[in-house]
Amino acid sequence: MTAPQTAGLLDKAPPIVSAPPATGADDPFDWRWLALSIAVLALLASATSLGNGFAYDDRWIISDNNHIHAFTEPWKFFSETYWPVKNGAALYRPLTITLYSMQWAIGDGSPLIFHAVSVALYLGICVLVFWLALQIMPRSAAWVASAFFAVHPVHVEAVANCVGQAELWTALVMIGATAIYVRDRRSGLPLTRESAWAIFGLYFMGLFIKENAIVLPALLVAVELFLVDDRRRWRTRIDAMLPVLLWMGLAAAFFLYLRVSILDEIGGDVSHPSLHHLGMGQRTLLMLGLVPEFGRLLLWPAHLFADYSPRAIPTFSSWNVGHLPGVLFVGCVGILVALSWKRAPVVVFGIAWFAIAFAPVSNILLPTGILIAERTLFVPSMGIMFVVGFTAPWVIAHLRVRPRLLQIAVAGEMATFLTLGIGNSAGRNYTWKSSDTVFQTLASEASLSFKAHYALGGMYFEQKRPVDGEREWRYAIALMPGYDGVYIDLGHKYREAHVCRAAIPMYKKGLAIEPALPLARVTLVACYLELAEYHRARSEARSAIADGFNRKALLFMIERADSSLAANDSLDATNQWTGHSKVMRP
Repeated sequence: MTAPQTAGLLDKAPPIVSAPPATGADDPFDWRWLALSIAVLALLASATSLGNGFAYDDRWIISDNNHIHAFTEPWKFFSETYWPVKNGAALYRPLTITLYSMQWAIGDGSPLIFHAVSVALYLGICVLVFWLALQIMPRSAAWVASAFFAVHPVHVEAVANCVGQAELWTALVMIGATAIYVRDRRSGLPLTRESAWAIFGLYFMGLFIKENAIVLPALLVAVELFLVDDRRRWRTRIDAMLPVLLWMGLAAAFFLYLRVSILDEIGGDVSHPSLHHLGMGQRTLLMLGLVPEFGRLLLWPAHLFADYSPRAIPTFSSWNVGHLPGVLFVGCVGILVALSWKRAPVVVFGIAWFAIAFAPVSNILLPTGILIAERTLFVPSMGIMFVVGFTAPWVIAHLRVRPRLLQIAVAGEMATFLTLGIGNSAGRNYTWKSSDTVFQTLASEASLSFKAHYALGGMYFEQKRPVDGEREWRYAIALMPGYDGVYIDLGHKYREAHVCRAAIPMYKKGLAIEPALPLARVTLVACYLELAEYHRARSEARSAIADGFNRKALLFMIERADSSLAANDSLDATNQWTGHSKVMRP
């Protein structure tokens, strides 16, 4: 097989796998015009996000994070966490924070510059997907795959929400590096030194943009396994790959060393409440039950949410009949892989791409802060679109011998799907206009999601609407009574309002679920002091000290309780008197 010498000949190069043959129905125009059409589709799907402001996580990471508002010492970002410390979660994405800081400086804090960069990135990524697809599939298949990718509504969160840029920059790195590798290896020739250094450079940057890029070496191995037409022995091929994989391995080790040094752990995220205290096997079962939802989002994304949490989605951490659809779905994918292994390696590669790219957020190896998040499907979805697009030449070939009316109907159906994708994406962008719209929309669209009402309640409390906030948080508790966070947060709100009679039961319920909450233990003691229940305050404080919590603060509270008891023991509401004997209330 003769390798093309320039990128301009990609449109004339034969496929490198046993794909359906190119037919006369393939567009005869230069591939750059087709790339332009992909960019136009992407623009139509994403342009409405340009009017958005800062929403949801944008506030804590960008707009309210004064630390990144002065682009004076960007090297300091490499020794700090991605999330501000006060927010609990940490993560390590110093290059992403650097990019946010640059955009804040350039736009003087305007969200427009962030959204303009996101839209530009999206257009570039969609064209890059088309360029990669052209190298492994016939032109019609490449265009269909890239067109569906460009209009896919599941990409809205990554584009319309400013912090979704982490996904976009990571996609640019991973798809770009893979395309370079495929370009060099598609004819069986060795990887050039220049390409190897380009791949290594992209990988090194990708690691510091978002940790998901760490799986790039596995994607290159998948390319070598399924897409490369190299008849040499595997030992020889592995020896040829080894240098670049070793360098990438060293980069990953260096990144992980820095990450652990900054975060004191590999993960750094606050795990989703549904994943608390679950082992790897239980997490695997829980995610298996969600497989049909992933399939729906990728193949028929009619309904999208800003968050996917119980009870809007089912969660089973032990074997349940609810796992049956997931088992059947995985089984069907396995059959497709077996049937396509030799007949259609591109299909296997697409499925492998999804599995590898999704692995970091699968919650199997490490728990994350989400069960399902549309933004995390941005890079993995490319593999599924390759599988969908691969069928295009086969459909075209069969339509050529069918009645003209049927051909028109199929073309109309394709146009309808693309139009629906554009319309759904363009309309969905407005959901991310502000935090208010995100939370209000989430609570109305996913009314059974505990996190929807948790987030909406938090917004109401910020807006000084405590009655509405309390209502939403109690609804969140009813939907997920086993999560300590809402109890504790509601207890804090009661405590701030000096309604300790209501705060104490909230603290106790939260601590019954998760005892290792130092602030809750301290504020519970403070509530007892405020109610003049000094014996209970002293007892609770001593218990907290015994459990290893904030000794200094708790000893101070014990001193306050002792002083009050010494001054007038009868002030303690936990005591009642019967003659000269003191009886402790139950």
